[in-house]
Amino acid sequence: MSSPILHNRTRHSPSIPVKLRREKRWLEVPLYHLLKQSDLAREGLENSGSYRFADHIYRNQPSGKGLIGTTLDRALMTLPAVRSFRNRYLAARDELVDFLVHRPVSTEPIHILSAPCGLPRELAEAARIANEQSSGCLDRVSFHGVDLDKKVLRDAVEFASDNGLPRFFAHHGDALDLKSYSVNADFITCTGLAEFLDDAHLGKLYGVFHQVLKPGGRLFTSGMRRLPLSDYLLELAELHTHYRGPSDLEQLARQAGFTSIRVGKDNLKIQSLLLAQR
Repeated sequence: MSSPILHNRTRHSPSIPVKLRREKRWLEVPLYHLLKQSDLAREGLENSGSYRFADHIYRNQPSGKGLIGTTLDRALMTLPAVRSFRNRYLAARDELVDFLVHRPVSTEPIHILSAPCGLPRELAEAARIANEQSSGCLDRVSFHGVDLDKKVLRDAVEFASDNGLPRFFAHHGDALDLKSYSVNADFITCTGLAEFLDDAHLGKLYGVFHQVLKPGGRLFTSGMRRLPLSDYLLELAELHTHYRGPSDLEQLARQAGFTSIRVGKDNLKIQSLLLAQR
């Protein structure tokens, strides 16, 4: 029996230079080695867009091997696709801040969930900003991260501790498996997974989220449209991406049972952003 495909596991690419030579893409071999001087590109090429690749963009702090690597890293981070990639993190953070600050007063416990969580930077930053805006708004709030990689979860717990995220609980499991969720959530963030799922699996994921959310709970998620340069770099890193616009996300969310939906694009009109309420 073949092993199941786990779409939300970080993929480790085989030798890309060997593949390029086999396909006689000779000019791309030196380009590959140049790109690896950038920390962002190296993480993307070696680990197929891992959680550290995403967090590098979210932190927005260029780094690399020496001056050349750092300069290249800075140049890559100015690309529209990369800046738009960061926009989805900012949008998730800001929607969560709005929820935490303006939610109705309740004595019930509040559960905030990120799936798959990677390093839960949007949770930590949202909690910090919300607490600055409304002292006490984090009372009875707990934060949760679901991820398939146990090492990611260990790093997530350490990140939460280092960044002052209170009451963070890590849960090992597949984001597409309902059994991975031990709490009913009031707010779910999910960014970066839709691009690696076909419509059937993304619809299943939205259906799982719909079941996990409490009545009135919110889901924030995203997709992206195709850009030639970013698509080339993703192909070079052996990342096979599914591109979607706002209407595509909305259709899948409605099929999953969501009825109150707001969709739009980031200011660069690359990221599709969806906020749905159960």
